[in-house]
Amino acid sequence: MAEAKATVRTLDAAYHELLDTDTREIPECYRRNSPIGPGPTKVPVARYTTREFHDLEVEKVWKRAWQMAAHEDDMPDVGDFVPYDIAGMSFLVVRTGEDEFKAYYNACLHRGRKLRENRGRRAEDLRCPFHGWTWNIDGTIKQIPCQWDYPGLKREEQSLPEVNVGRWGRYIFINPDPNCEPLEDFLGDLSSHFPLLPYENRYKSAHVAKIIRCNWKVAQEAFMEAYHVIATHPQILTGGVHDCDSKYDVFGNYSRAIQCGALESAGMPQWEPLPQDGKRRVRHPLNGWVYEAQDDGLVKVTTPEGKSGTFNSNAEPIEGEVGDVNPHLVSWIGGRQLGAFDMSMMQNMDSDVDPRVMMAEMQRAGLRAVIPSVADKIPDIEFSSVFFTVFPNFHPWGSFNSINYRFRPNGNNPDECIMECIYLAPIPENGEYTPVREIHWLGPDDDWVEASELGMLAMIFNQDTRNLPWVQEGLHATAMEHLQLADYNETKPRHFHMLLDEWLARP
Repeated sequence: MAEAKATVRTLDAAYHELLDTDTREIPECYRRNSPIGPGPTKVPVARYTTREFHDLEVEKVWKRAWQMAAHEDDMPDVGDFVPYDIAGMSFLVVRTGEDEFKAYYNACLHRGRKLRENRGRRAEDLRCPFHGWTWNIDGTIKQIPCQWDYPGLKREEQSLPEVNVGRWGRYIFINPDPNCEPLEDFLGDLSSHFPLLPYENRYKSAHVAKIIRCNWKVAQEAFMEAYHVIATHPQILTGGVHDCDSKYDVFGNYSRAIQCGALESAGMPQWEPLPQDGKRRVRHPLNGWVYEAQDDGLVKVTTPEGKSGTFNSNAEPIEGEVGDVNPHLVSWIGGRQLGAFDMSMMQNMDSDVDPRVMMAEMQRAGLRAVIPSVADKIPDIEFSSVFFTVFPNFHPWGSFNSINYRFRPNGNNPDECIMECIYLAPIPENGEYTPVREIHWLGPDDDWVEASELGMLAMIFNQDTRNLPWVQEGLHATAMEHLQLADYNETKPRHFHMLLDEWLARP
C-alpha cells in the first residue's frame, strides 16, 4: 500500500486573494511562496538549559556566523567605536574613515585587558587603560611604553587582530571566522523584500535592551510566530491578528512571516460594545470576560454570566467566584500604563470597516509628511506585521514597521539573555533627523514601560516577557527530552533549528 504523501499547509490561496483586493500595486516580493516542508520538528530541551550546548553554540555559531554588531548611527564620526559582546567574547567596531569600518578583538595584546568596555566618540587612537599600549584606529601599533623592555618584540607583528566586517542596510555585521562566506552571499536576496523603503533609507530612532532570565533562543522564538497571540495578547485578536492569519515562508538563511488579518478567523464571537467612559477595561474576545481596573489598584474580572472576582496585578485572586483568569490581560489592565488608555477603536470597531485598510490609510497619512514621494505607493499589505528572522539572531521587520530585534546570550549564562528592540524610522526626504546613539538598558526586574520611547509596544513586551522566565524554569523541570513544534504556525522556529542543525554538523 502506497504511503500517503504529506501535504504542506499554507495560506497561499487565501493570501493571494487578499493581495488581489489591495488598494495599491503589490511589490513582487509579496507574491512569493516558499513554504517549509511538512512534519514537526523535535527540539532537544538540552539546547536551552545546559552549559555544554551553550559552549557548542559558541564554537559552531558565534565564532563562525555573520551577526549584526552595530549600526552606522552608533558611530557618526571617524574614531567612534562600539563594543560588541557575545557569549564571553568581545569585539570593537570602529569607524576608521568616512565610509569605512573595522572590527578588532577587544583585547590589549599586552596583558589582555579589554581596550574599551563602553561606547566612545572621536578617538584619535586606542590606548589601553592598564599600561598604555596604544594603537591607531586603523589597528596599527602606535606606542608601546618602555618598548626597550621587550627585546624580542617586532612592531610589525603588533597590529590589532581583525575580524571580517560586512554592511547591510546601514547595519555593521561581523564574523570571527577568517574563512567565512561574504555577507552578501549569506543574506541572499533579503534586500529585495524592501523595495519601497530600503534599509539604507532608515535611521535609528530608539534602542532599548533588557536582560531576561531565559535562554536567548527561548526569547527569540517567542517573537518568531503569531501562534502565541491567542493566549498572550488576546486584546489584539479583534484587530485582525490571529495565529491562522499569518503566512510563513523560508528563504535560505532567513524566514518571513506576514500577519495578514481577516483570512481564516471568521466566526469570532460577537459581544456588546464596552462602555466608553474612560475607564481601563478590555474584553477577552473569545470568552467575553471583561477585565476592568479598580480604584484600589486591583482588577475586577466579570464573566458574561455575571460571575466576578478581583485580582492583583500578578493575577493572584483576592476575592470572588472567579478564581482563574488570563494573567496577561490582568497585566494589561492592572500593570503600569503608558499614557491614555483607549481600546475602543479596536474593540468597538464598525464590523463593515476593514481594519487592515483603515489602519493602512492612517499610517500613510503620517508618512506623507516624512516621505511624500513614497507614501501613497505603499500597499495595505505593507502595513501588516511583516517580520523576518536572519540566522542566527537578527530580526528586521518589513517595510514600514520600525521594529528590529536582536537576541544574544548574557555572557556565558545559558539561563539569561539580552533582548534588544531597535526602532528604525524612514529618513525624511528633507534630510533632517537626529538618530539615537545610546542604548536604554533595563534590568531583569525593570518594567518595559520605563522605556516610554517604545510606546504601546512596551506593554505588549510586558505580556511577552512575563512568560519567558517561566518557560526557562519549565524547561529545567520538564520530563520531556524534546519540545515539539507545529507544522505551519511554528515555521520560523522550525527553520531556525534546521539551520542550527546544519551549523552544528559542520566540521
